[in-house]
Amino acid sequence: MQVEKTEVIMNLWCICDQDDKVIYGLAGRAYCVSGTDEEKTALLKQLALTDFGLANRMPVPDRFSVEINGELMTGICSLSELNNTTTTLFKEMYEELQSEIDSRYNGSNADEKQVDMTLIPENPLFLLTALVEENDGSIKAMMVG
Repeated sequence: MQVEKTEVIMNLWCICDQDDKVIYGLAGRAYCVSGTDEEKTALLKQLALTDFGLANRMPVPDRFSVEINGELMTGICSLSELNNTTTTLFKEMYEELQSEIDSRYNGSNADEKQVDMTLIPENPLFLLTALVEENDGSIKAMMVG
């Protein structure tokens, strides 16, 4: 019987304006789970539709900008950024999630097994979901990945 590895996986969300086709906010949540990649992906998909309400949120970093109606606006990016395989859009979110994990598990009473399991891998398993804010202020999830 094969022992299933426990690892940190993540749900990532981008908060989008469908009219302007831009991303203006990010959200993320890390989970420490075991199982096959298929089981982990199924869990992420299930949680992606509702768990964004509990996720860490932040604006798009100021290094991203787009031109809208002739005006350069920073802190937002085009939806096409999601197709960029070398994007750094979620860099600060990864750092914030890892810092949260570190502060939670690397205290004086943490045991070594917990610390080993709570490092975000270099290429973590994640699911990216687009969130769209409706005119009434409600937010709905639309699957991307």
